[in-house]
Order: sequence, then structure tokens, then C-alpha cells
Amino acid sequence: MPARQLLILRHAKSSWDDPKLADFDRPLAPRGQKTAPLIGRELSRRGWLPDLALVSPALRARDTWRLVAQELPKHVSADFAEELYEAEAGAILA
Repeated sequence: MPARQLLILRHAKSSWDDPKLADFDRPLAPRGQKTAPLIGRELSRRGWLPDLALVSPALRARDTWRLVAQELPKHVSADFAEELYEAEAGAILA
């Protein structure tokens, strides 16, 4: 059986244009909308295709995943995990 790999992807560049928005509801900035698909293409090019995506339910994370996933050659199921929002790296890896 091949070794499993864990890929950790942070959301693309988010917008701070509306200071009244809750952090959870911040959208992607235009730069993030442009670069997120590039990540999907690069994952495909390298053959790094996940079996499952665990995604924070924050808007910017959901939108990043949507744009990345559109560039993958196969459908990848996504689970939106509340535990990932504001989680520390150690908690995610534990």
C-alpha cells in the first residue's frame, strides 16, 4: 500500500475591504479568486490528487476549495469541518 500523504492548503488571499464583516464571512479578494485555480492546476500537474478534502466552513476557505476543485481532473468529496475554523496547526495534526 502506498504511503498516505497529507496536503495542507491555506485559503487564497482574502478581502479586508469591509471591516464590518465577521472574520468567518470574509470573501476572497480578486487576487485570491485569480490564484486559487492556479493551485488546482499545480496539484493536478504534480499528481497530488486528494481522496478527500477537509475544509473550514469559513467563506474564504469554501470559495478557495471550490476554485481549486474545479481544476482537478476528478471529483473530490469535501467535508466542511467546523473544527478547522481558527484551529491551530497542532490541533489539526493531532
